[in-house]
Amino acid sequence: MFIESIILHNYRAYRGHNKTSFKPDIKNIFLVAGNNGFGKTTFLTSLVWCLYGKLMADVDDKFRRDINDAQGYKNYARQSLHKELANAVNAYEVSLEERKQIVKHGYSSENEYIKEDSQYYVEIGLTDVFIPSIPCRTITIRRTYDYFLDIESVEVLIDGQANELAKEVGYDIFINDFILSKDIAKFFFFDAEKIVNLAEVKSIDEKRRLSIAYSEVLGIKKYEDIKRNLENLRLKFRRNAGSTASKAKLDKLTSSVTDIEVKIKVKEAERENIDSQIQQYRTESIQLQERLIREGNAISVEELKKQKELLVALKDKDTKLKNQLRDMLDIAPFAISGKLFTNLMGQVAAEKDVKTSAASCEAINSALQSTQTQITDAVATLKFSTSQKQAVEHIIAEVFAKNILDISDATIDDVKILVDYTDNEANEFQALFDNIRYSFSAIFKQLVKDIKNNALFLAKTQRKIVEAEYDDGNANVKEIRMRKAEVDELLAQLEIQTRQMSEQIGTLNKDIKVLKKQLSEVAKNVRVDKSDKEKDIIAERLIGELTTFLFELRTKRKLSLEKKIMAGIDVLMHKVDFIHNVRIDLQDDIIEIELLDKTGELISKEKLSKGEQQLYATAILNALVEESGIEFPVFIDSPLQKFDSIHSRNIITKFYPSVSKQVVIFPLLGKELSEDEYNALLPNVNRVYVIENEDGCSSFKKIVPNKLFETLL
Repeated sequence: MFIESIILHNYRAYRGHNKTSFKPDIKNIFLVAGNNGFGKTTFLTSLVWCLYGKLMADVDDKFRRDINDAQGYKNYARQSLHKELANAVNAYEVSLEERKQIVKHGYSSENEYIKEDSQYYVEIGLTDVFIPSIPCRTITIRRTYDYFLDIESVEVLIDGQANELAKEVGYDIFINDFILSKDIAKFFFFDAEKIVNLAEVKSIDEKRRLSIAYSEVLGIKKYEDIKRNLENLRLKFRRNAGSTASKAKLDKLTSSVTDIEVKIKVKEAERENIDSQIQQYRTESIQLQERLIREGNAISVEELKKQKELLVALKDKDTKLKNQLRDMLDIAPFAISGKLFTNLMGQVAAEKDVKTSAASCEAINSALQSTQTQITDAVATLKFSTSQKQAVEHIIAEVFAKNILDISDATIDDVKILVDYTDNEANEFQALFDNIRYSFSAIFKQLVKDIKNNALFLAKTQRKIVEAEYDDGNANVKEIRMRKAEVDELLAQLEIQTRQMSEQIGTLNKDIKVLKKQLSEVAKNVRVDKSDKEKDIIAERLIGELTTFLFELRTKRKLSLEKKIMAGIDVLMHKVDFIHNVRIDLQDDIIEIELLDKTGELISKEKLSKGEQQLYATAILNALVEESGIEFPVFIDSPLQKFDSIHSRNIITKFYPSVSKQVVIFPLLGKELSEDEYNALLPNVNRVYVIENEDGCSSFKKIVPNKLFETLL
């Protein structure tokens, strides 16, 4: 499928008839470049609006927020007419009767001028389209909105003619089913800066929505739908044929399932509404903060409260630090005394040695005397003559006398006892000496530094509080701050509500699974009428085959997708072996993509840089597009955001040339695409358009690809 042309007529900044043409070629890249505010993102949005109209809210959260911010799709659509034309239409004096006639019979030659100014449309011309059972070469889709009549219309022409099949199913359904499903459009129309959302999916609901999109793009959903339809058909057979009791039970369970499905839809709608309010209040909170800054006061009520809490903490810290300083100042005189303190330490150590030696001598002598007494007593019990006993005792006494130590000899160099510390006192003095010698200076300097820094921070915080409280006299600042406090409080409450809503939806999903299981068990025991029995047998067989097929398909897609994502990461990332493997975990309707390092440990996606997250998301996108086999052009806004030069070159030379047969990028030249990067891209560039803007009106100018930067300069 190839987009041959796009026409924007009076759509937003594009006043008048603005056409871009694309020519199929081996060169697959097309550039639509322009300055900020000239209409690059508008161009991308116009394509989504042309294809899906009010259903564009289902394509991406950005479009849903835009519609909610406009207070509904009708207002959103009305805002898309060029402002000058909208003002002109508003100025026309048209009677109520004339308006009724236009609504009833359409525009006449007399009021054709109103139609010319009040209608805008976007038209997409497609070629190389394959639709089963409808042979065609081209398809033209035009969506029009009439600002004057508040009417939207869409037209689909196949080979230039209206088609009955497309009319019968409805143009919006035809586009969704045969051109590109809205559930997977986000993979083909995306803002490269916001593609990191694929890498930041956290909540169960986000994973569930992404899983649905994956199933759609990988071709799994259509088989799941067939299986579901067959299961409903078998259930219908049983409800028609069962006994009164079994039928009543089936009806009750079916009714319960339906009720819960309705509740889930209601809860999801409520959650979407809350999420929309959260987005609106966040925007308002940011705007209020900006107003405070412009007013010269950047502190909100909540921030002022935090500053006061911080001030209390800083004062406590100041007290503790000063107490520590006082403790250190108590021992500072020892440090100041220097050599005297060292000499004193020497005296204490010497006295301790003397005391230790004397104590040792006393202990040894006491032990020797005790031993001598024991030996002498033992000799007395022996059967020796008196002379023999006396001789032995004399020898023993003589030997022991020679080994008795003289305590006076233990005095080392006649040390004079001056301090006379006990062992505990000497040990404490030694600890004090070691502290002053090895760590006192460093700790003291760091403590003084901490006190100074804390004092500066404390003074700065006090100044902020004083300025903020002084500005309370400014009624405008006070009003803004109070409103911001209200908005932030509402935000906190809404975030709690949306979490609770998600929990309730999760509970309902569990309940519905239990009921469906019960429904299946009851249905098994109900006999089918003879007229439906053969159909039921065929349906049962097909369901079994589909179950096996879906399991094998999911496994096959899972393994293939893992390999393709890993291959994409290897090609795009310059960190070798940073991500060693990719694992996809499929659990019911939840999909989890996990990154693994060399050791098999999970890599937290939150710890990836924004550039790495974008590369990872790009690898997912590339793998999905390749695996799906869907040939549809890829449109990329804000390319190469947050990439370094190596990653940018990888994207330019390896991603853009291969992701699709037609890639249209919308760069901000110089910032999002430098001249060197463009030169690397040039061999694959087919055609280049530059968006020009004059007097608030944007238009396209075709540029020779190799003259782009020369033309702009």
